[in-house]
Amino acid sequence: MQRSWTIEKEQAQQRIDDFAYAMHISRKAMKDVKMKGLILVNGQEQNVRYLLQENDHLIFIFPPEEKGMQMLKEDIPLSILYEDSEFLVIDKPQGMPCIPNHTYTHHTLAQGILGYYDQIGLDSTVHLVNRLDKETAGLLLVAKHRDMHHYFCQDIKRVERHYYALVKGHFSSKEGIIDAPIARNEASIKRFIDDSGKRAITHYRVIQEYEDTSLVECILETGRTHQIRVHMAYIGHPLKNDPLYDEPEALEPMYLDSVYLSFIHPFTHQKIEIQKNVRNQTKKD
Repeated sequence: MQRSWTIEKEQAQQRIDDFAYAMHISRKAMKDVKMKGLILVNGQEQNVRYLLQENDHLIFIFPPEEKGMQMLKEDIPLSILYEDSEFLVIDKPQGMPCIPNHTYTHHTLAQGILGYYDQIGLDSTVHLVNRLDKETAGLLLVAKHRDMHHYFCQDIKRVERHYYALVKGHFSSKEGIIDAPIARNEASIKRFIDDSGKRAITHYRVIQEYEDTSLVECILETGRTHQIRVHMAYIGHPLKNDPLYDEPEALEPMYLDSVYLSFIHPFTHQKIEIQKNVRNQTKKD
C-alpha cells in the first residue's frame, strides 16, 4: 500500500513524522514504514526528520501487513452495500462470527473479506471499525487500510450507528438514555453493569409495541461489547430470545440489527449514509 500527498503552504516546515500523525497515520504504522517501507520526497528517499517544503510530493510505501495464522481467505458471498478505495460497508448476516478464534475457525466475516480482497487484487488485512457479535446482524464498516482504521478508532463517535432490537415488555417512557458502565466477566464472554467497567451510553426510543414486546431503536455513543444487550437487560427489557442475558434455552434467534451507519469520509469530507431495508418484526412477537 502507498499514500501520497502534495504539500501545501500551511503544511510546509513540518517534519515528515509530524505531518504523518496529522494525516491520521498511527505511530505503529509510521514505525513500520520507517523500518520496513520507504519514504520518498520528490522521488528521493528521505528520513522522518526531513522538513517538508511547499509543493513537495511525499510518498509513503508501506510494507505488507501481517495476517494472523487463522486469517485464511475463504470464498464467502458478501452483501456489500458501499465501497470506495478506503472502505467497505457490509451487511453481516446473523449467526456469522466476525473474526476467527478457537471456537470459530472457519466461515467468518473476516475470512470472507480476505477472499474478496484477493478477488479485487487488494493486499491488506481486515480492519473492522464497528465489530458485531455473532448474534447481531447488520451494517459493519470495514477500513481497507490500517490508517483509516486508526482514524475511526481514535474516536468511535465519528461513526453514527443505529440498531433495531426486539425487547420484552412495554416502556413507561418511550425514549431515554442509559448511562451505565459495562465491565468484563473474566470467567465468560458475558458483560455486566459495574462501576469498575468502562462508561457506556445508549440512547433508545420505542418504534412500535406488540402484545408483550417492543421494537426499539438504539443509538450508541460508545462501542462496548454486547452494549445494547447488557443495557436493555439492565433496565428490565432484555432482548427477546437472548440466549446469553435472558433465555439460555431460547429456540428462536433474537433480533438485533445494525440498520443505519453514517460517517464523514476523511478524504472527500462527504457524509456517507447507509440505511438498510428492515424486515417487519410483527411476526417476531
